[in-house]
Amino acid sequence: MSLGCVAASAQAQDWFQLEAGIGMSSAVKTGDGIWYWSDMRHRTPNNSIAGRIGIQVNLIDARPHSWVPGLRSHLTFGYFGHLHWTSVAGEDAPPDHSYGLDAQTGGCYNQNCGYQREFDSTGDMMAISLTLEPYWNLGNGWTVGVEAGPALYRYTWTSYATNLQNSPGHFGPYGTAGAVETFSHAPRWYPGALVGASVGYKNWSLRYNYLYSPSKWEDGVPSGVKGVHMLTANYTW
Repeated sequence: MSLGCVAASAQAQDWFQLEAGIGMSSAVKTGDGIWYWSDMRHRTPNNSIAGRIGIQVNLIDARPHSWVPGLRSHLTFGYFGHLHWTSVAGEDAPPDHSYGLDAQTGGCYNQNCGYQREFDSTGDMMAISLTLEPYWNLGNGWTVGVEAGPALYRYTWTSYATNLQNSPGHFGPYGTAGAVETFSHAPRWYPGALVGASVGYKNWSLRYNYLYSPSKWEDGVPSGVKGVHMLTANYTW
């Protein structure tokens, strides 16, 4: 009886585990013209420190060296990183295209960008996800798995646009060079998705995830990114 109780206790303990990881993320830009302009001076680094923490539930154990997968579930909070971009932008072109930004090329008509502003933008991305992960036991403590499931993501984005010349007010605020207009929004949660793959050795794992987080236009302020790749080193206990 005592051996049976010990085995049952160990099995129950293994069924529910905590996990945490830290690594790097790489954002996928929403596109040219959304807070940066490729043919104008800009700096838009995509990489950031990222991390995840959550609960792993081992639903079905995988037998060693079997093609039949086991199954585990992950309820995870992920922080997908922080971005800081700067970019110069010119005016939108008038109907005659005599000057201003060319939306097709990202450059300016007649090499005249009109009044210009510099955008200084920052943003963060986070998500809560619930995924299922079929996994295979390769033996000697090694496992491989793939996962997918729904996610709720939340982004913040703020941009400060500074006049680079005196402005009459039709592009940015009226005023002298240095006048600033702020763009921001009220953060909300949106439906998305998370997919990934992992390689594990005993309690350690290397996990790749991709967060599908399409940019929204709430309050007229879209996110600068529409998805994020993340690679983390994780420990489960």
